[in-house]
Amino acid sequence: MPSPTTAGALVRSSLRLIGAIATGETPSADELNDGWSALNDLLENLSTQNLAVYGSAVETFATVAAQAVYTIGPAGNWNTVRPVRISGRPYCTFNGVDFPIDQIGQDEYDLIGLKTQQQPIIEKLLYVNSNPLGIITLWPVPSGIVNITLNTDRVLSAVTDTATVMTYPPGYLLAMRYLLGILLAPDYGITISPEIAGIAASSLAAIKRANKVKRVASFDGALVDSGPTIWQTGV
Repeated sequence: MPSPTTAGALVRSSLRLIGAIATGETPSADELNDGWSALNDLLENLSTQNLAVYGSAVETFATVAAQAVYTIGPAGNWNTVRPVRISGRPYCTFNGVDFPIDQIGQDEYDLIGLKTQQQPIIEKLLYVNSNPLGIITLWPVPSGIVNITLNTDRVLSAVTDTATVMTYPPGYLLAMRYLLGILLAPDYGITISPEIAGIAASSLAAIKRANKVKRVASFDGALVDSGPTIWQTGV
C-alpha cells in the first residue's frame, strides 16, 4: 500500500484482505467507523513497543532552580509532544561540559535518602509515562538553571477520522494493513489464515529491525576488576 494514504483506504484494504468485503465493495459507514476505532487501538498498541516507534527527537530543556519535578508534553513545564519513553542516555550541560544522567525506576528513586539535596549537576532521572503529561523527576534537585538533553520516543499519532492522511516510512502501511485485518477479523467471525498472520509478523519484525539502534555498553568502574587475570597469575 503506497504512502501516503487515508485512514479510510487502509480500513477498506484490511477488510478486503480478510474477506470481510469483496473487491470493489464499499464498507458501510458503521464498518468504516469501527475500523477507524480499531486502527487507533492498533496505533496506541504499537506506540507501547519500543522498536515499532519510528518517531524520536533530541530536545534540550532548561531546569528551574530548586525545582525537581517537571511535566513534559503539550503545555507542560517542558512543552513538546508527550514522549512514550526516554531512550538512550540523557545528559545535563553545566559550564559547557556534558554529564551523563542515569535513568532510574520508581523503586530506585524511592531508595534515595535525601531527595531534596541540591547541586548543579544532575545524576539521576525518573520518567513516569502518565497521561496527558509525562512526569520527570531529577536528582539531585538542580540548584540553578542547567540544560537537560533528552532523546525521546514519540507516540504514533491517532487518526482523527477516516479522511486523515497517513504518511509513514517504508514498510509501515503494509504492517498496519495486515495487523489491522487481524484485529478486525473476530468482529466478522473470520479466522485468520497462517499466510496473513505470517506476513503481519514478518512485516512488523522488519520495521523493528529498521528502527533498531546499536547500543553502547557501559559498566560501573567499581564492578570491573582491573587486576591480573587467572591466566597471568596461574591461580
